[in-house]
Amino acid sequence: MDDPRGVLEDVALTEAISAAMVDLYADFYNHDRTTATTYVNQNVVVCVLENILSTGEVDQISLGERSAVIDGRVAFQKGAEDEFTEAIERLTGCRVTAFLSANQTAPGVACELFFLEPPAETTGDK
Repeated sequence: MDDPRGVLEDVALTEAISAAMVDLYADFYNHDRTTATTYVNQNVVVCVLENILSTGEVDQISLGERSAVIDGRVAFQKGAEDEFTEAIERLTGCRVTAFLSANQTAPGVACELFFLEPPAETTGDK
């Protein structure tokens, strides 16, 4: 990755993003089972999280309250958007221009998607 904007590169960057996302989930949901894999492609960062459901959410789902779990997840994402965005900006050195999140209860997975501001064009003759 020869992109001058990045603070970290390649594997170090994707591992750091994954760890940051897992930490944010652990802080909010109070469990450490969640795992993450991150992909960076130009100005897009995708973090796929697995095993995201808390014990309480599993109980809610077993009682037929899947919608309540998803509603809670959406509220979490809205409330934590600044923390998620800050982590990505700190690690990539780029401003986040858009943040999207999706959750599914079966299986318990989530996807955090970040669009980054393109790097400034360098001036000079080629």
